[in-house]
Amino acid sequence: MSIKLEYIVCNKKGDELKRFDIKADAEAYDSIICAAEDISILLKPLQKQQALTEDQIYAISEHLAFQSDDVKLALKQIRKPKVPVNVQTNNSDNEKVVEDSKETSLEKKPNKKSSK
Repeated sequence: MSIKLEYIVCNKKGDELKRFDIKADAEAYDSIICAAEDISILLKPLQKQQALTEDQIYAISEHLAFQSDDVKLALKQIRKPKVPVNVQTNNSDNEKVVEDSKETSLEKKPNKKSSK
């Protein structure tokens, strides 16, 4: 008689996705599936905007999760603009009002002259 141990990866709904003989492989696949589920939450707004079904959103999310190395590489190329420290939003026009963040800090600094 022999004993066979299998690792079954299921989604949040409890549907069986894949079976593995090696625990590390099952855990790696599970982490990808968890990432796909998290990505699908980020893509939910596209469902209404682009008339996509929930299955299409999940398929896109799963594809991005399985291509995570390429996605990371692509995202590293994004340069975020530097935002001034003091940014306020004007509620009436939704315009950003930027205060001068270069206060007179130079004027406030004491003059460090040696007394020699």
